Amino acid sequence: MEVWRIRRAAIIVVLILGLMAASVALAHHRVLRGKAYYYANKYVGQTMACGGTYRHRKMVAAHRRLPCGTRLRVKNLRNGRRVTVTVKDRGPYGDEDFILDLSRRAAKKLRFIRAGTARVRAVVLHN
Repeated sequence: MEVWRIRRAAIIVVLILGLMAASVALAHHRVLRGKAYYYANKYVGQTMACGGTYRHRKMVAAHRRLPCGTRLRVKNLRNGRRVTVTVKDRGPYGDEDFILDLSRRAAKKLRFIRAGTARVRAVVLHN
């Protein structure tokens, strides 16, 4: 009878630890929702806030507060396409509905070049 209680207690501990680990993992993967648009061509060659030069063929993004180097998995909510980008700049400024500026390459892969903007969900992968 005592062995059964010990095993049951061990199973409960393992389950609790597993739930705690899952909640930590979910907290790490912060989810952002809003609109995104892409950098105009006039910004090619300009210095970004986090250092380096903006190149429209790179998979980069701008966000107001996320640390430089943060990796994001961005999904276009209209068509389901996804890309991974790295935060290298600050912005967008103005309308609070806009959460990201994306490079032209990222916008092209998400297929919103013609529309100019897209409703997106961004998941923080690493910062």
